[in-house]
Amino acid sequence: GSLPPLIAMLNSVKASLQLQAVGVLRNLSVKMENKLTIVQEGALPPLVRLLESPEEEVQLQVSVVLRNLAVNASNKVKIVQSGVLSPLLKLLRSPNVRVQEQACATVQNLSV
Repeated sequence: GSLPPLIAMLNSVKASLQLQAVGVLRNLSVKMENKLTIVQEGALPPLVRLLESPEEEVQLQVSVVLRNLAVNASNKVKIVQSGVLSPLLKLLRSPNVRVQEQACATVQNLSV
């Protein structure tokens, strides 16, 4: 499938490639049938790492992907177990209000 190369791009040292891959995953994560597949294919570890990216746009887009994935009940536990809460809570103090909003929405979806 197309997910393994996209997930590999998340590990790139280039923020531009990370952002492109996250953008595709963001679009895919909107559809219910993709939510489980993205998690099952191993996207969580690199996504969680990218929450700590120095690039605010990467932080923002990763938060959106995680927010979308957290709508699926079986993903919630896996997302929390991936260690996402600490970096998400740090983003609540981001100087970028849009990053704060998406991080908060992600935490909200995980808590419901």
